[in-house]
Amino acid sequence: MKALYTSLLILGFVSSLRAQAPLPVWDLAKSEIPEELNHGANRGDDGGVTVGGDHYFGVPASAFQDQRNFTVQVTVSFPELVEDTSLNVLLKQRADGEDTGLGLTCINGKSGSWKVYRPIINGMHIGGIRMSFEPNKPHTFTIAVREGVASYYLDDVPGSRHFTLVLPNNEPMWVGKKLMPRERTFIAAKILALKVYGADFEYKSPKEKQGLEPRGAIAGKNWMIDAPTVVDSKRPKLLFYGDSISGGYRQHLLPALEGKVYAYHWVHFVGGLDPKVDSLIQQGASAADFQLIFFNNGLHSLSWTPEKASDEQIAETTRAIVRGFKRGAPQAKLFWIATTPHTARSSSPGKPVDALGEKNPVVIRINRIAEQVMKEEGVEVIDMYTPFVAKLELAAGDEYHWFSSAYKMISDAIVSKTNEVLRLKSEGH
Repeated sequence: MKALYTSLLILGFVSSLRAQAPLPVWDLAKSEIPEELNHGANRGDDGGVTVGGDHYFGVPASAFQDQRNFTVQVTVSFPELVEDTSLNVLLKQRADGEDTGLGLTCINGKSGSWKVYRPIINGMHIGGIRMSFEPNKPHTFTIAVREGVASYYLDDVPGSRHFTLVLPNNEPMWVGKKLMPRERTFIAAKILALKVYGADFEYKSPKEKQGLEPRGAIAGKNWMIDAPTVVDSKRPKLLFYGDSISGGYRQHLLPALEGKVYAYHWVHFVGGLDPKVDSLIQQGASAADFQLIFFNNGLHSLSWTPEKASDEQIAETTRAIVRGFKRGAPQAKLFWIATTPHTARSSSPGKPVDALGEKNPVVIRINRIAEQVMKEEGVEVIDMYTPFVAKLELAAGDEYHWFSSAYKMISDAIVSKTNEVLRLKSEGH
């Protein structure tokens, strides 16, 4: 009788746990694919759905009840593998091409070349995280979005976290859909499982690196800075500012500075000509008592052509950015990172980039004007343009982004300057 009572208690406890576990909002194993969202995708007897070529399907937009807080988990295998092909495993983006939402693309380049998965954030294809492709080997991807910040995982292994806030849209999430008609897609990919969870589900990877100090955010009107939790008031603080390029080198910079320097990350850029932007920059720069600030306005300034922006206008906006940092953090040593090259698009997945892009003269002009401003303002320049021009094979192939090894070059330069400044300060210089 006692054994039976104990068994009932255990069963009740297990049932209680199951009842408390959040259920997916949408589950491929149980949910029907709406007819209007099925474009030739075929469900097999095992419940898996085959996509590839011109065949794809969509998860209804209604599955994303809170677009700032959701998790998508998809398990996929590739029965047939052909090199120089790609597959948009997930894509939730406005149909008119507006840069919103997120996605995930698998690229199977030629042997010994680019075999990666790539996050897509607000239309930007960001870097590439290496993976292996083997016939019929299943892989599970997880995209966890919390407060608009997206983190990517492959088989529970953390890939990258993007602090550019995901801009919401009311589109379905497409599985296997082409981005552009000229894409060579995988012949076939089998979606073995796909679940969408709501805000009540919190994904935790068992392979997440432990021991890292927790991070949060400091925000004001029109700005937000990803910030560490300060537990040592004597540890120096560093701010790095930029667009998706800063997101690329972040993955190397944070581990390199962990436990030595508190690194704050401000994902921001000035896209238009704005000589009054100094007030906004000043607010962010005063968020903490920074000793070092590394900044760059990036390739979002490619619209600053001679027809649309004079040298004087570019100099005024650049100077406003500098003076905003100076006023907000007068105690900080400032470094400007030269804008990286605009490169040609890769002619096919996996083929190295071997030429500069047609907009690169704009980059050269902006760098030239910015360098003069930095000289006048007494800001040290870190030239990342020249070494990147010499290593175009490290370009990601989308005209703007780079492979991880290139981003490490920027991180290494920042770490070197950081160590130099802190050493001089400790010696009393």
